[in-house]
Amino acid sequence: MKVAIFGINNKNTVNKYKRFAKSIVAAVGNKQLIKNADVLNIVFVNDKYIKKLNKQFLKKDRPTDVLAFPMKINSDKTPSLIDDNVFGEIYISKDRAKKQAKALKIKVSDEIYNLIKHGILHLLGYSHQEMRLIKE
Repeated sequence: MKVAIFGINNKNTVNKYKRFAKSIVAAVGNKQLIKNADVLNIVFVNDKYIKKLNKQFLKKDRPTDVLAFPMKINSDKTPSLIDDNVFGEIYISKDRAKKQAKALKIKVSDEIYNLIKHGILHLLGYSHQEMRLIKE
């Protein structure tokens, strides 16, 4: 699966995030779904932009750290692919990542890894409750 990253210009950083995303998808993904997927888009934005998305799609008028959009949801609420085989899109607020990393006293890149993982798990159909179980 190809991972496309938008909103970051540093090639080394982009490549690290791509490798990480591919490793998470391979480790926890539904093999059949992933086998048919051609691309995962990860888009880095600011708080203003993610707030707009959060309001438009989730009716929450505030910025958030990560939003994940599977390209299609089956009637049983499991992710599936649309015709062009896009697995999904993940939007990450660079502003939130910086603030959260500072609060957690970790590197910004480590917080971004956490957000990439969080977004991928949502694309794979995991709820926040299920993600808590994975961490334990």
